[in-house]
Amino acid sequence: MTHYMRKKEEIEKIAELFARFRAEVENLNSLNLYDINIHAENVIIPILNIVYGLNLVNINNEVKNSSAIDLVDTDNRIAIQVTSTATGEKIKHTIDEFIKGRRFEEYDNLLIYIITEKQKKYSDSTFAIAHNNELEFSEKHILDYSDILKEVNSWINISKIDSLLQLLKEEFCEEEMNRRKYLLENKETIKTDILFPNILQIVLPQKIYMGITGIDRDEIITQSWSTPYKLKKKAPMGKVLSKAFELLKIPYSRDWFTFEDKIISFKPLDNRDEPLNKLIEIGTVEEYSINEFADISLKYEEALLHLINRSIEELASYKNIQWVGKDRFFRFKPIGVPRERKITWKNKKTATRTVVAEIWNNEKKQILYFRQLSFRIQSFRSDEKWFISITPGWSFTYDGYSSCKQESQLIAQKKNLETNSAVYQHFMFISFCLSNKLEDNESEYKYISFSSPFDLKLNYTPQHGY
Repeated sequence: MTHYMRKKEEIEKIAELFARFRAEVENLNSLNLYDINIHAENVIIPILNIVYGLNLVNINNEVKNSSAIDLVDTDNRIAIQVTSTATGEKIKHTIDEFIKGRRFEEYDNLLIYIITEKQKKYSDSTFAIAHNNELEFSEKHILDYSDILKEVNSWINISKIDSLLQLLKEEFCEEEMNRRKYLLENKETIKTDILFPNILQIVLPQKIYMGITGIDRDEIITQSWSTPYKLKKKAPMGKVLSKAFELLKIPYSRDWFTFEDKIISFKPLDNRDEPLNKLIEIGTVEEYSINEFADISLKYEEALLHLINRSIEELASYKNIQWVGKDRFFRFKPIGVPRERKITWKNKKTATRTVVAEIWNNEKKQILYFRQLSFRIQSFRSDEKWFISITPGWSFTYDGYSSCKQESQLIAQKKNLETNSAVYQHFMFISFCLSNKLEDNESEYKYISFSSPFDLKLNYTPQHGY
């Protein structure tokens, strides 16, 4: 095996192990098993030490619940907070606590490591308090697995990559995970329970199609200037293609993804009857098996994960489930008037669940807001199989489509009232909705489906829940 092929194979394995870790954190957090975050602090220490050449220690071992920071390297004057919460509010809170505690007197640099996935963009207001106090902090100080992969990909020394891969394999093997569980809370006796994770295996088509984009980019952009939504000359190809649907009068669908001036889809792009075919340069379509495509490179695997997510968006649209792209979650939509929406489903017994509720004032004369069931997803690959994790939630709107002003407060109140059992029932219900017709007139979407929910054995200490 060549140096290049070995490096490629090992980095892809590293990416897979990080994906497994992210999914584990999100799944357990969704079940309110938040002590996985404490466990993650210690797991990430040797990883960051290898990748960035640091000498980090967990400050919480010396000062319980240390404000703003979890890991420190006193020699390099670096402080790091480890968190699974990627919101701008969390970032601002951390910076604020760092400044209030005058941590800048001990540490020159504050970094925040997101053990799930950081946002693609943070507003300038997120960093305002840092700038006002002359603390150097920007988006480059927010790290997640993608930053580690970029750093590792730049390495020439294959033995260093070997060391990181071996560390990850050791950290995430079953024996090591069980050992850490024993160490929590003075090695209390571990109990074994059946865990019902919020994970579904994805059933994908046998083939994926890829073709070179065949539209005139400049012409589409120019034509857009005579429409309400005008494209900029440097608009990303995804937006240009979306506009092409409108201008070329192609029925719009979401189940495609573009990268490297190519389009991928589970739909047969070489079929002239397929609407997406009109966006492809004739004679350029290639077909691959799913894992063959994903194994080409990490970029191709990430593109496939994007396609899976977009295909789920398309499936959801068939079921009147809205994709809220700005906030990256799904929300059940109202249908008709009255706008309250109920769905009949079956788990062990047939039942009816309200997914859009009208909340009226005391006089029953005015709707204050709508309470709507929502959920987030994350797709990932493990051992040549493909999965999504589903995190149920709630959304509150003033019209069924746009968030109301008090949404954050209402969501917090709703979460405080819900038990783990209730959250799991939401997951089971959402799983049912994704796999079954919700209306008699619902069209069939044939390019993606899901297996039934499954259970896992979980070892944990009584005090920590892990």
